[in-house]
This record gives sequence, structure tokens and C-alpha cells, in this order.
Amino acid sequence: MNKQKPRMNLNSQCLNCGTELKAKFCPQCGQKHKDYHLSFKDLFSDFIEELLDIDSRVLLSLRKLFTSPGFLTAEYVKGRRVSYLPPVRIYLVASVLFFLALSLKTLVPNLQNNMFLQELTESGALDQTIEVMTDSNPEKATGESTLFSEDSIAITRSGSMAKIALGDNHYDVQQGDFLSNFSDNFGKMMFLLLPVAALQLKMLYWRRKKVYIEHLIFSLHVHAFIFSILILTVIIDYTFMIWIVILWSLIYLYLAMKNYYNQSHPKTISKMFLLLLSYGLTIMLVMTLTLVATAVGQVLGNAG
Repeated sequence: MNKQKPRMNLNSQCLNCGTELKAKFCPQCGQKHKDYHLSFKDLFSDFIEELLDIDSRVLLSLRKLFTSPGFLTAEYVKGRRVSYLPPVRIYLVASVLFFLALSLKTLVPNLQNNMFLQELTESGALDQTIEVMTDSNPEKATGESTLFSEDSIAITRSGSMAKIALGDNHYDVQQGDFLSNFSDNFGKMMFLLLPVAALQLKMLYWRRKKVYIEHLIFSLHVHAFIFSILILTVIIDYTFMIWIVILWSLIYLYLAMKNYYNQSHPKTISKMFLLLLSYGLTIMLVMTLTLVATAVGQVLGNAG
């Protein structure tokens, strides 16, 4: 004889909040109406159910984010939100993964710019390469490049070191630490720039009578897509990949604006270029300020 667990009456109360139930899920707290016996089977069943539910939302959200520009924004504004990840979560996951990859890259030798591999390729002799790389004159193996220079502050990098000049004072810090701090600070600044991008969209589409929050949601989704594909430039560190990502981003932005704001092709193109110009200038300003703030913070941190 088969033993079955007794099913709970749908007209009973929710075990979580006590609300009268007439459906499978509680209308008050959302808990599933289920007969729990505190068994390992029930625990494992709940785990699999929640795991598959989360995965389905993630996969569906990512698929729509990449294949249907502007779709997730439209769905969220219409109130269809249960099947997709929230815009802020999508943005945070994408941006965190990008800046984490950028930070980790400073800890891993860059194959394209690895001086040892370059010297080995040019000379073809291992002993000669080792001799060059261990030469007492480090400038022979590593060049120096300027990251920023303005009035009383200058930031340059040479080999594994970053050189910071504040007035007449000069400081040497580890380039890896400096770039890692810069990426962290710039990631935070980019999050603060989202409202600026939304405001610029609001100004461009002021006749569309959309509320500000709609533009902010649109900005979150577009930034999430761009951060996602920017990871490719970290993994594949070649110029052609940068151009592919730039072209892909421009096409995506155009399609997203066209699909969501539903204007003609000429209007969408003109507004896209105005947005790129205004937001590009904003990013350049913020990047410069972040670079200087990171340098000053690095110097003060080392001094402390």
C-alpha cells in the first residue's frame, strides 16, 4: 500500500503569517502552501526548486538583455517583473564582474605586454633574455608612460611601479595597487553617474512624457550590457577586440533607444550622438578626477 503525505486544505492558514489561504501561494507573504515534515527530502526538494527558479530568471534576463535591446526596460515599466532580475541587480552583477576582472588582471602577467616574452621573441635566446631582464638598467627592459599630468600633479608608470609627483614631492607606489584602487574608485563613480545619464536621457526625450525613473531603468540595463561585453576586452587584450566592443555597444545603444523610445531612425541617431557627446565628456571628467583622487589617496595611505 502506497503511503502518501496528507495534503493541506487550501482553505487553511499560511504557516508563515497566518493569512487565510485559497490558493497555492500566500497572497500576503508569498510562501508556498506546502505540507512540511522537516525531512531531508523536503529540504533537498526546496533547494532544487529554488535553484532552478533562480537559474531560469538569470538565464532569461541575460538572454533578453543581449538579444532584445530595450525589452527588459519596457517589461519592467509595464509591471512584468517577476520573471526577470531587477535592473539594479543586473547592473551590479555586470559591473562587479567587470571591475573584478580588471583588478585581477593586474595580478596576472599580461601576455601581450609581457616584457620577458617580447624580449624572448625578439632575441630567440633564453640566456640573452634573462641577461636583459636582470640588467642593472631597468629602463632598458621597461618603458615609462604618462597617465596624467596637470599643473602640480603628475602620474607616470614605469615597469611595476607608478610614480606620483605632488608639487616638489615624488612618491613611488606599486602599479598593481594603484590600478586596483583606481578601478574600485571608478566603479563607484560610474554607479553615481547613472542618475546623470538618466537626466541626459530625460532632457533628450522631454516630449515623450516619461518619468525620470524610466530613463534610470533604461540606463541601468544599457550599462549592464556594456559592462558585460567589456569583460571581453580584459580577457582578450587586443586592439581588434576593443573595436568590436565599441561597435557592438553603439549598435546596441541605437537599437535600445529605437525600441524603447519608439522614434524615427533619424531622431534616434541624432539623439544617440548627442547622448554620446554629453555623457562621453562627463565620463572623461570623472575619470580624470578619479585618477587624481586615487593618486592622492595612495600617497596619503602610504604616508600614514
